[in-house]
Amino acid sequence: MVKSNRHSIILKIYFFVTKYFEFLFFLLLKYRLIKGKEHKKRFLERRGISSLSRPSSYLIWFNAASVGEAISIINLIKKLQKNNKKIKFLITTTTISSSLILMNMMPRNCVHQFSPIDTFSATNNFLDHWQPDLAIFVESEFWPRLIFEIKKRGIPLGLINARMEKKTFENWLKIKRTCRQILEKFDFVYAHDSLTAKRLLSLGITKKILLGIISSKEQATPLTYNSDEYYKFKKLFKDRKIWIAASTHEVEDEIIINAQEKLHSIDKNFLLILIPRHPNRAKQLYRKKQSLAHIIKIRSKDQTINEKTSIYLADTLGELGLWYKLSKVVFLGGSLVRIGGHNPYEPCRFGNAIITGPYIYNFQKAFDQLNEAGAIIYVKSNEELVEKIKTLSNNYNAKLIGQKGLKYVNSLSDQSSPIINKINTFF
Repeated sequence: MVKSNRHSIILKIYFFVTKYFEFLFFLLLKYRLIKGKEHKKRFLERRGISSLSRPSSYLIWFNAASVGEAISIINLIKKLQKNNKKIKFLITTTTISSSLILMNMMPRNCVHQFSPIDTFSATNNFLDHWQPDLAIFVESEFWPRLIFEIKKRGIPLGLINARMEKKTFENWLKIKRTCRQILEKFDFVYAHDSLTAKRLLSLGITKKILLGIISSKEQATPLTYNSDEYYKFKKLFKDRKIWIAASTHEVEDEIIINAQEKLHSIDKNFLLILIPRHPNRAKQLYRKKQSLAHIIKIRSKDQTINEKTSIYLADTLGELGLWYKLSKVVFLGGSLVRIGGHNPYEPCRFGNAIITGPYIYNFQKAFDQLNEAGAIIYVKSNEELVEKIKTLSNNYNAKLIGQKGLKYVNSLSDQSSPIINKINTFF
């Protein structure tokens, strides 16, 4: 890759706007705070201002976007700690849910902060304070100013679990020079899959920097859950036919709810635990569906489930592990609409039978392998979903499929050694 000293016109404009019009980004942050999308007490972290002190030892910083990316690096951090107990780790994410989940899952010697917004003062505040010795981005968080400021300071920069979907790739191709100037800042890259590797190479990254194809999501730590809550709900649900619809999206919710209405009309014991991908949408669904014949309850309001309850809206943060533990049947959202699906390994680790729609290109390899193992059920319509849920309501059928998924995910070999060895070369 031939490095160009002059920024592309797009980068010049971007850097100008994020320096001289920062107030616009701060106003957007304020709006997000009002909408409940930012943490009230830790709001300043998004501007790069922290109440915590920087550890005095070697500091590795992992920058992840959300829950899945953050969980995927927990085992990697644990292994790095075994090699050198003096290393400290900083994990940054952008979502409130990720911060809550990480509180229960982070190993010792780790701290969490919210990622700074990509403006001049926020990125510099953050880097001035934390001064990481090594920065590693997870998946596809390409924030240009943050990346360029990191390299200005001579901080080594890596990218792991790199993912680039078709639409993103097509957009990057339109501004290939800009993309190349961002990618050339990385010192090493590990792609999530072979397709992403090909796309990165076509965008100008060199084989010297693209070191391999490794996904740490296959070795992610299982989601945690509160055991007291588990036993409480297990007793409450003992006579119910529970099924989960997790990480669902708009439009998809209507399909799921319609399926549950049909199931509930057949057998009042069917109970759907609906977990929208964006929990703030749960209250909208609650208001919209209250007038219907079925009874709907919402978790955040601490409403009591009774024998008439048909749908339980699980809109609290950090409890996905609890719901996976309580059911044997999980429909994974983002798959009946063109979102691309979500990580199937998480429910697999709980022995769940997994149902999915056809749009699973974000995790195509994982779904293909689980399908070969007999651990995935595909549906294309509301009617098919109803039939599959009816079949799986016999717990033996669900358990049989779920055990195949659990066996497969437990058989996956640990491929993180090359990443660990590469990181070890920096200290």
